[in-house]
Amino acid sequence: MPEIVADPPLSSCYHLFSGPRIQEHQQLAPDSLSPQRPRGIRNPKRRVPDLVARPLSARALSELLDRKPHLLRPLAEQLLPPPLAPISPAARLRINLSSLQTAEDVRQALSTVLMAIARGEITPGEGALIAERVEARLRPARRLARLERRRALQSRLVRTPAG
Repeated sequence: MPEIVADPPLSSCYHLFSGPRIQEHQQLAPDSLSPQRPRGIRNPKRRVPDLVARPLSARALSELLDRKPHLLRPLAEQLLPPPLAPISPAARLRINLSSLQTAEDVRQALSTVLMAIARGEITPGEGALIAERVEARLRPARRLARLERRRALQSRLVRTPAG
């Protein structure tokens, strides 16, 4: 089988790869696609006016929002009080998770949660969160009961006479 050998490129093609010629054709002006400001400096056209330092009249504020509707939320955050902290769904249902001691307490709490879900007072996701917290409160009690059963079983095995 004959060996196939590629011819080397012609010497006239070498000028395409020379370093100085590439530099001659590069654009010297700034790139039109790159940002005009250094990174981290906010666009002054989108800056939110400080209403505390310089209050605006209702008319001026309305005209500003007509021109720049993207400023509505930041301006409203300046004017409105901060949102209240969310109330946990267990607190809304008046379930004190720290007072759950017995299985009957847990049964009553979970039935209250299921009834609240059925009535639409809380969402199923909120009900699942309450159930997880109830289950977390039960883990130590279950572990303690398991240890007591083991200890009782071991004490019975030690007391039985060897046959």
